[in-house]
Amino acid sequence: MLAELTVRNLAVIEETRLAFGPGLNVITGETGAGKSLLVDALAFVLGGAADRGMMRRGTDSTSVEAVFTVSDDPRTREALAELGVEVDEEDGVSVLYREVHKEGRTVSRLNGRAVPANVLRTVGGALVDIHGQGSHLSLLDPRFQMRALDDFAGLGDQRDAVERAVEEVRRLRGELTDADASIREAEQRRDLLAFQVDEIESAALVDGEEEALLGERNVLEHAESVRDACAAAWQALSEGDRNAADLAAEALGHLRRAPGAAQALGPQIEALESAVAQLSDAAREVRDLAAGVESDPARLADIEERVALLRRLKRKYGGSESAALGFMEDARTQLERMETADERRQELERALNEASRSAGALAVALSEVRSRSAAALSEAVAAELREVGLERASFDVAVEREEADDGLPAPDGRCYTPTGSGIDRVAFLARTNPGEESRPLAKVASGGETSRMMLALNNVLQTASGAASLVFDEIDAGIGSRAGDVVGRKLWTAGRRAQVLCVTHLPQIAAWADTHFRVGKAVQGGRTYSGAESLSEEERTGEIAGMLGSGESVSQVAREMLQRAAQGKRER
Repeated sequence: MLAELTVRNLAVIEETRLAFGPGLNVITGETGAGKSLLVDALAFVLGGAADRGMMRRGTDSTSVEAVFTVSDDPRTREALAELGVEVDEEDGVSVLYREVHKEGRTVSRLNGRAVPANVLRTVGGALVDIHGQGSHLSLLDPRFQMRALDDFAGLGDQRDAVERAVEEVRRLRGELTDADASIREAEQRRDLLAFQVDEIESAALVDGEEEALLGERNVLEHAESVRDACAAAWQALSEGDRNAADLAAEALGHLRRAPGAAQALGPQIEALESAVAQLSDAAREVRDLAAGVESDPARLADIEERVALLRRLKRKYGGSESAALGFMEDARTQLERMETADERRQELERALNEASRSAGALAVALSEVRSRSAAALSEAVAAELREVGLERASFDVAVEREEADDGLPAPDGRCYTPTGSGIDRVAFLARTNPGEESRPLAKVASGGETSRMMLALNNVLQTASGAASLVFDEIDAGIGSRAGDVVGRKLWTAGRRAQVLCVTHLPQIAAWADTHFRVGKAVQGGRTYSGAESLSEEERTGEIAGMLGSGESVSQVAREMLQRAAQGKRER
């Protein structure tokens, strides 16, 4: 609830601080004392328009601070948490502050942190509904109106089921849209992928092939030099009078014939034996190589062509034979997926049609109950309006559908545009005078009549319109004492569900207050000063007597009025 409101340098208010309590808080005072200025101050700190004209003459700025306690209201704490607002865990306090300077600059703070004004407006909407001139109300929000109708009719579970069904339809539509986009993209890529797979596959790549080909090419390019070298090596190893093989064999013979050769020269004899065998093998290999090396221009040309192909494919597909082969396998996988994309799309289309029919049936069933409940809500609010002096006013709840070719299919063969909660658009309509047409609640002229309409609606819905505090200004405009007592009782009843603040001129309403403030003004040194004070029970009697008028009996009437209100509270 709103725990404290501090106002500085606002018109005739130099500085005043009000400590509000739970239940019904009433503000009274003589005309022009500044009662509605307090409502204006609250609207300002909640992010309303900043008007330098509100600034007290001779000052440089106007400031308002509002302290809210939300520790005992889990619903409000949850709403603030969704808005990212941290509440002090120790005392459950949230502080809103705003000031406007003479040059037009404004400063907004939330829990001591500078924030844009729109943040205060958003947070303020979760904390306070102001019913009065130029106010903003959650009850005027079409989304809230639909939820209010559903809550009135007890349709929460049915609405949740429809919301889940509609969300499933939206999910499947999104998947189908993605599938269509993928198919279009696949059609554009299919030929390219097929060409790439064929290009790599027909090349019959082998990992490491280029390296082997380059070695073979090197031999072919130097075939003549290789043959000459092999011939010279063969001659040195095996031909001529003094060739290497004969010399090694001669040396081996000398060692073997030496006395005690086996013991003294064993390792050397063994080494020479190995050398003779190796020389023989080398000579044979050189001879064979010399005989096999031939110039082959055709093979060399084939190698050059193959190497060029390998290098081109490697540049296109990853830099190596293995990378190109990997690219081919990936492209094959994509082609296989494309083959199944149409089947997947058909599955999604069948699932979407089934989900749409199911959601449509659920939404139509909910819509029919809403339409019946709308009439009941209209009748209940009309009865409340008569009690608060609005016998000529009317209130209607419109439940409408909008046809669309791509909407949810209904059993009647039509398709309706889905909303988050079905196929309905709910609007609260009202008119305040006979002969006028009903208009959306947001467009009905604000003032006392609208405030009473909101009070009636709150009482029927048994809700605090989503906000922790309700503020009613001008609610007593144009009503008499009898209706005033009824309005006072209803305001007090609303205060059992949420904190209520009311500015009033009627003593019948003021008598129902749980906390009573009096706003007064005085002239000192040629300046007007206004301030507010909380009244004791005895002071309340005097204030209500003053509101009743002059005469010896007004004090007794005031006491009786307070006693009747107290008795009414006990009976409730």
